[in-house]
Amino acid sequence: MAPVIKETIRQHVPYSLILTGQHRETFDELQRNFDLPSPDLVLVPEEEVKDRISLLTWAMKAWRRAGSQELRKIWGRSSALVVHGDTASTLLGALIGRRFSLPVAHVEAGLRSFDIFHPFPEELIRIAVSKVSALHLCPDPIAVNNLRGAKGTKLMTEGNTMLDALRIAVGEIADIDATPAQPYAVFSMHRHENLFNRQRLDRALYILRELAEILPVKFVLHPVTHSRLTKLTLLADIERWQGVSLVERMDFVSFGRLIRQSRFVVTDGGSNQEECAVLGIPCVLLRQATERSDGLNEGVLLADLDIDKIRPFAQRALGHPYRAKSLPANSPSQVIVSALREYVTERGPG
Repeated sequence: MAPVIKETIRQHVPYSLILTGQHRETFDELQRNFDLPSPDLVLVPEEEVKDRISLLTWAMKAWRRAGSQELRKIWGRSSALVVHGDTASTLLGALIGRRFSLPVAHVEAGLRSFDIFHPFPEELIRIAVSKVSALHLCPDPIAVNNLRGAKGTKLMTEGNTMLDALRIAVGEIADIDATPAQPYAVFSMHRHENLFNRQRLDRALYILRELAEILPVKFVLHPVTHSRLTKLTLLADIERWQGVSLVERMDFVSFGRLIRQSRFVVTDGGSNQEECAVLGIPCVLLRQATERSDGLNEGVLLADLDIDKIRPFAQRALGHPYRAKSLPANSPSQVIVSALREYVTERGPG
């Protein structure tokens, strides 16, 4: 949403930026990366959600704060409430919009894996948000078609806002050498179904160790991943694995630099799938299903946790260093903000 915020400012559309506080550390990094203004208000400023208990605590506090007098004034002068994606914050924002009779505009609407357990709970969140949204901002025709039975206005945005974010980030990393002296892969895992199912977690870590025998692997630790591996007393063991180096989760530009120099990326994140597909970086997706079509049957392998598929993919990728791709010229953020501007104008003051 960072490029959407910047485009909103560029087009002089009045707005209020409300953070839920689910991942405050992440916003602080993005604020620096994209030179964003400070938020007008943070619902829960004192905690970072890192596990299921803190998630529940955060949600309860955020819901109560949403009804405060200060926020009621903001809701009262607003014409729409904009949410993005499929996170817990997305659902919270959509429910707040419903609570205060604000039309919900959903950015990145219409993505579907058609499997409620993969990814879980994101697929359920996407379905729930589509039920209460008035404006569905869809990245492609497939997403529009997925919402053919949903109420409200569907608009194709000609891509995802990730294009605009990458365009900004690529400017920061364009001069980085794409072929470092020692090749490496990037491994990133943070999804609920992989971390909290011990059998799947063990299989994922087996894949990590197997890949480290092919080439060095940089294991990027999300806060929830760090917390889970520490709780299971696995982190100390992984630190001693030959060929595996642990890297704390980093900001968007730094992560772009990391994958820009890698031979391939192994991840369970849909946004990483999209980034790699746009940049032309081979990518293994540790999921049974994906809501995105980006890169499938090209540079992205939907492998779940099948090492017999992943190993030959990794070996092929090792022999083919990254070659830069030109980013598409269109700006989804411009389409989104123009659509919001028209929608707000039609609804009157706000």
